Amino acid sequence: MSNNRLIEAIRNATHMQPWKKKKVLEMATRYERERKAKACVHFLTGVPNSKEGWEFIKLMKKYLHKGRYSIRLKGRGSRKIHGNQSFIPLKHAEKYSVYIDYKIKDSNSPGYNDSKLWKYEMKFRNIRGDLQQLINRINELVKD
Repeated sequence: MSNNRLIEAIRNATHMQPWKKKKVLEMATRYERERKAKACVHFLTGVPNSKEGWEFIKLMKKYLHKGRYSIRLKGRGSRKIHGNQSFIPLKHAEKYSVYIDYKIKDSNSPGYNDSKLWKYEMKFRNIRGDLQQLINRINELVKD
């Protein structure tokens, strides 16, 4: 689902019956979750759940470029007590994993080379190179 279709679906959800509205909003949140999952880096693991660990996380958040990145924490540790989900609630975690999400997808992002924009950019560069070769060839013919 593209961003435009997502925004349109959310706008339409305000005028829907409650059961349809819930389904559309669930689709929107699933789309947002998938988008974030594709644009993040599993940056650090094993940050301890201690004063030192929390001080480290506070400093990371303080100096992070907030216009470009955001930080997510996921709890890690024993799942014997707190269930078998992929992460543990932060208050019960022994350690944390730090994820850094990219808000802006440009040439500095790791997933940029897989994007449609990059593919079009490369096609454009190839066409421009071919046109330059033709111009050079025509200039050579004109000079002779």
